[in-house]
Amino acid sequence: MTTTISTKSGKGLSDGVVSELATYWNVLPGHQDELRAATQRFAEVLRGIPLDKNIHTGLRDQRHVIFDDGRRLMWATTFENEWDPYFEDFVQIGIEHFLDWMQHTAQYTAVSAWVESSGGVESFNPTKPGIEAQVKQTVGGLKAIVQSVQSPATGYFNNLGAWTMPQIVKAQRLQEAFQQVLDDPGAAEALQHPALKPLLDQAAD
Repeated sequence: MTTTISTKSGKGLSDGVVSELATYWNVLPGHQDELRAATQRFAEVLRGIPLDKNIHTGLRDQRHVIFDDGRRLMWATTFENEWDPYFEDFVQIGIEHFLDWMQHTAQYTAVSAWVESSGGVESFNPTKPGIEAQVKQTVGGLKAIVQSVQSPATGYFNNLGAWTMPQIVKAQRLQEAFQQVLDDPGAAEALQHPALKPLLDQAAD
């Protein structure tokens, strides 16, 4: 069956603004425990990145799952940006964090060869001048490896697919600010204005 490639989601499916990426890797024999620890470190790295920076990459969520008695690994993410800029921005969190878990998979041979042909790990230092151009020029090789182990979803649904993360975050911040206004006794008179009734109706829900 021919897989359709789109600029929005690559080989994956989309629902609204959100696209899915699910990949399946072969775990090296005896590496299950090291891989589990590495995937936990990867999640902690992402958790420690400022929210605005994570939003810039388009990342919505990601997860690793070791299965098949420790022989296989699923790495899945969902994202908002188009496929190419998403992958280019996401990799800039630090290629070493990806290699930390990829080294425990059979596909690492190809990944390692790509790193060396791209100038080595040091060439992907996020603080290096021109890192954006370096990633854009070389990351196609890594994208090809990732897509070689990708299995597109046959069906995909995202309950928040109609809204981007910036919209969701802004709505939450507006809600918190409005709640501060509601809690201020000095705002009671101003809130009686008819123009504010839609806001008060929402606050009452």
